[in-house]
Order: sequence, then structure tokens, then C-alpha cells
Amino acid sequence: MASWLVHLCYVKLKNKGAMKLFSLILATMFALQGTCQIIVTGKVTDRQGNPLQGANVIIKGTYNGVSTDSVGRFRISVNDQTDILVATFIGYKSQEKEVGETRIVDFKLRESSNSIGGVVITAGTYETSDRKRSVTLQPLDIVTTPSATGDIYGALTTLPGSVTKPEDGRLFVRGGDGYESKTFIDGLLVKKPYTSNIPDLGSRGRFSPQLFSGTMFSTGGYSAEYGQALSSALILNTNAFPQHDKTDISLMTVGAGVTQTLTKKKFGIATGVEYFNLEPYMSLRENRFRMTKYPEIISGIFMSQAHLGAESIVKVLGHFSSSSVGVEYPDFETVNSLVDIRLKNSNSYVNSTFSSNLNNGFMLKGGVAFTTDDNKIDFQDYYVYEKNRNMQGKVVLKKKIFDYLNVLAGVEETYNYFNQNYHENISGFSNLSNFEDYNTSAFVESEFRPISKLAFRIGLRAENSSLLKNSSIAPRFSAAYKLGKQSQVSLAYGQFYQTPEEYLLRFTHRLMPEQANHIILNYQWENDDRIFRIEAYRKDYSNLVTYNSQNFWDGSLYKNDGDGFSKGVDIFWRDKKTFRMLEYWIAYSYIDSKRIYRDYQTKVTPPFAPKHSASIVAKYWVQSITTLFGLSATYSSGRPYNNPNSTQFMDGLTPYFADLSFNISHLRQIFNKQFIFYFAINNVTGRDNIFGYRYFSQPNSSGEYEPFPIKANNPRFIMAAIFVTL
Repeated sequence: MASWLVHLCYVKLKNKGAMKLFSLILATMFALQGTCQIIVTGKVTDRQGNPLQGANVIIKGTYNGVSTDSVGRFRISVNDQTDILVATFIGYKSQEKEVGETRIVDFKLRESSNSIGGVVITAGTYETSDRKRSVTLQPLDIVTTPSATGDIYGALTTLPGSVTKPEDGRLFVRGGDGYESKTFIDGLLVKKPYTSNIPDLGSRGRFSPQLFSGTMFSTGGYSAEYGQALSSALILNTNAFPQHDKTDISLMTVGAGVTQTLTKKKFGIATGVEYFNLEPYMSLRENRFRMTKYPEIISGIFMSQAHLGAESIVKVLGHFSSSSVGVEYPDFETVNSLVDIRLKNSNSYVNSTFSSNLNNGFMLKGGVAFTTDDNKIDFQDYYVYEKNRNMQGKVVLKKKIFDYLNVLAGVEETYNYFNQNYHENISGFSNLSNFEDYNTSAFVESEFRPISKLAFRIGLRAENSSLLKNSSIAPRFSAAYKLGKQSQVSLAYGQFYQTPEEYLLRFTHRLMPEQANHIILNYQWENDDRIFRIEAYRKDYSNLVTYNSQNFWDGSLYKNDGDGFSKGVDIFWRDKKTFRMLEYWIAYSYIDSKRIYRDYQTKVTPPFAPKHSASIVAKYWVQSITTLFGLSATYSSGRPYNNPNSTQFMDGLTPYFADLSFNISHLRQIFNKQFIFYFAINNVTGRDNIFGYRYFSQPNSSGEYEPFPIKANNPRFIMAAIFVTL
């Protein structure tokens, strides 16, 4: 939630006057730092004069560069008018131009043979249909989405295919459970991307969206480079080399933070610390539960980049956090009794990557990521200690053989260690579970364009688990065909495997990986800052783990007997052009999903698969007061839940979910410093949404099991903040 609004001044406005104002602010900041550089402006377009938003413009021989705005314009500082600027854009040939005396440089880029009109083969791991099926969010999209409150995963729930579950906070995609979605930073796994949580207090993402240059959310059928995810992959790429020194300060109603960025010619570093304590805020509000320890978290961030020669770069990202919370929650073993639940968590994540362009068209990427996560959960009568250690190493080699053929191959080793210590205070009973797994993977993938309007990607991924003593081979295939200048269709198929969750492996290791097969058909139209996409899909599950909840400690009862399916349609419309200064998107999802897994008695619709979901997000810029207004509305139909008083399993249905959220971001210069004043309200109407029900284990005097509704601790969240860049 931290300093994610500090860069709001870089809003990509559709108004020349607004852009001039922001350019003036940036120019003033550079002047205050004593720089004596030449300001160069220009525009990057294609041969027809259409602007290329997000094109890169760099100074040749350096790593200093900028990206173009929504109308293709850019602004960059150079040292001399003889400097050479290089413009690049995915799917287009690069172009070089000298600055010259006019200090205005315009580029017209030509399509390369790697571009099939609107079907673009990206330079990274995702291309053709992956690019067209996925939705890419920029950091600004996330921080200005009212219902997200700066959380990456919160913003993704406004997109088609994902489901809002505020009491949980994880990402649930197309009828899949939360554990089926994985997060990757610079191609490497983040084992614990969410904060730890206790009942009815949902988790959030650990990372600020401002750490990343973009967020690619793939809802299925993704590249063979990624594995161990049955439903979806969230791909995060860290920011490019910082352009100048700066200090970012955030002051909020729930905490504060500061980040310092320092740059040299070929080296950049950023360090920061954040502290949050919800006691002042929550003590002023009426809470559903009595907090025995108000949520408190302290975290630190470290990022560095170093350029080695002209073609190589090393990145390091480190994130560390410690949190604690305590709440009195109903004891479902005894009616009208409460239990004090306390949670302490410490987490660290370190990611180091290397990339280099080699001779003869080869590109080498590699890296190592390490996660530590410790949880201590105290339930008064017993406690649970959990330790998780995860390390992943990866090497990828990519070769451009011809303009129409690329090949990618790589290997990956993932080590996972899990330890759980369960102890009962009164009886003294203890149980210790621990195990380790080495998951070895290899993958190969080819991108091929036989004709100008058709592209294919064929991949294969092999995995082996030392713990399960099991090997699997997963084929992946996708194709895209261009129908017209603005439209295309794409098709994808893939097999995906995932090792069962750690808590399922505490009492037995005689299990197989769970499996999901995806097939996806997509149509997309895109023109002049408007995009429409409709996508139909089907997922078939097999080898899902089942067990008997009454005898959960009996490892012989754990089997891969579960299966299921999920099918549906996603519709997405985004418009940045029709209404002046207004950007909005509309998303709708229909899901038909059933499964039998875990302790389910029969195949039913799970509680994380509401049949209908819809959202609207709108953002309006008012130039006269330099203020951005945001509004989001989210709806989903009722969720199934199991009522033990009924003879049918999972036949209950909650009321529908609805949320209306609003935020305001006001930009102002005070003493020549950049200030942003932010205010947000979630669930403006205060609707008392019910997410499901828990039931007491013993019947009352009437023989009925009494329900306890699962709801938010407080239905409405209000936040105010000030962000300053020095």
C-alpha cells in the first residue's frame, strides 16, 4: 500500500495542456538538481503516422531512456546536440537519429518481420496469443483503481476471469482455487506473494506496483517457461534503470514510508522502509471483532541494477517484512465462546537476475530467487509453527534463427522445504511434519510465422518431483490469425501440473501432481486506444487430492481421486479515447464450474466460483484543478456454501456481492516540490456483504447447527495520504 502513488505525476493524459504541465514539473525538478542538460522532445509513430505508445527512446551508448506517452510523445535530457537517440518498439525495426540544433526528433518506425500486423511476437517470454489473451496493467492502472487500494491483486479482480474474495485476498481465476495461481518476478517464482492472514481479515500482495514496469496477467494457456500453476500466471517485470536521484516520502492514516534512489552512470540503487500500524485508525471505528493486537507491519525494500558492458545487466531485488495481529474469534467447538488468535509472520524474498545479448543472435537469461517464510499461530489451547524455505534457479537461452523463427530453451531447479510443529498446551500432544522436494524442470519452445497473418507457438515442459517420485510432460500450443487491420483470433491448448499443497503432504507423500488441461478460443479487436475482447475457455481437472476430514491425520486416506471442470466466457472493453479526459473499462465473466476435491462429498460448484461477475472502472482527469477522480463498481452473484442442517451438500447460496469505491488524487507543487494528496473510500454504500458461513460443531437445544456469517471486520475502509517527491 506504501509509496505507490508517488509517481502519479506521470499520468498519461490525453490533453496537450496537461502534458505540458507535467513536463514543466519534471523540468523544474531537474533544474533544482543543478543539471545543465539539453531537453529534447519528439514523437514516435508507425509509417502511417499512428502513435506508438510505450516505445523506448534511449541515448545511444548509455542506458538512459524514456518511454512514449499515449500519443507517442517523449521528452528526454541529453548532454550534447551530437548525441544519437535510438527508438525501439516491439514488432518494429529500431531507428537512430542525431539530436541536432532543433532539439526536436521524430521517428517513423517500420514493422519488422517479427510483427504480424496486430499479432506481435514480444521480445520476452510471452508472445502471439499470450500477448493477445492476457491483460497488461501498468502501475498507474493499479494505484488509481479505487477498489484496489494500491494492491496488485486487488486491481486484477476488476479484470475478466478473476473473482473478488475480500475475506481471503488471493487471486482466484476461472473457477480455480487460490493456490492454483502463481506469481513470478523477472521470470522467477515468488513462493509467498501474499501477506499472512487470520480468519476474515484478507491478505494483500507484499510488493508495491511501483516496483514494476508492467503487470501481465495470463488467465491460462501460458508459456512452457512457467510451470507449477494449474490456473494462471502473474508475470511482473521490475523497473528499468532509474533516471535520476530522488527521495519519496509517504504519510498515511495507517502508516508512513520513505524510499531513497541513487544513480550513477551504470549503476542504480534504491532502498526504502515502511511502517504500518492500524491501531489509531481501527480504534476510532466500530469493529466486528475485538482486536487483541492491532495489525502492525514493518518492511524494507532493496533494489539495484548494474550494467556490465553494452549488452548485459544484473538486477537484485530484496524485500523483508515482519508483521503481527491478534483477534478474538468465535470458538466453533463451544457456542458463545471466544478464542484469542494471534499471528506473527516474518518473510524475506531475494531475487537476482542476469541477462545478456550474446553473439549470433543468442540471448542468455538466468537468475536465482530465495524465499523464507515463518508463521507462528497461537490459538490459546494450541499453537502451530510453520517454516517454509524455497529456492529457484533458472537459465534460459533464446536464439533468433530467422526473422520468422525463434527458439527458446531452459532448465529450472526448485527446492522447497516445509516444516510444521503442532503442539497442544494442555495435553502436551505434539506432531512434527517436515519434508523437502527438488523439482527439476526443462522446457523448449518455438515461435514460428509461416505466412504474414499466421503465428504459431509450440512448447514442451518436463518436470520431476523428488518427493512424489513422479515425472510429467506438459505440451503447450497456441496460434493466432489476423482477420483484419484491427482484429485477430487466437487458440491455445496446454497441460499444466502442480505439486499438491504443503498441508496435504504432511501425512503422506504417496500422491501425484494435480493436473489441468486448458483450451481457449479468443477474439480481439483493438483500434485507437480502444480494445474489445471476448474469450471462451474450458479447463478439465484430474488427479485432484481428496481426503477424509474426520480422519485427516490418516495418510492412507489421501488419494488423487478428485476431478472437475470449469468453463465460461470472459468479455472485456477498455476505452481511452471516446470521452475527453475519461478512461474506463468494463469486464464481465460467466463461469460454470464443478469439482470434487479435498473433503467434498460430491461434485459441486466451489465457493470461489460465482456464476456471474462484473466490474466497471472509470478515471476522469480535471485539468483546471490537476485532480484525478476514480470510481469502481464490482458485482458478483451469490456463492455456494455448505449448510450442515441441510441434507444436500453445498446447496446454500449467499446474497450477491457488491462494492462501490471512490478515490481522489490531487497534484500540487509546494515550495517547488511535488506533492500528491490522496483520499479513498472503499464500499461507499457500506453494504454488509456476506462471503459465506461457518457453523458451530455442536447442535443447539433445537438440534440445529448455528451459522456464523463470514463478513468484513469493518464494511467500509477510508484512507487519506500525502506523497512527496524530493
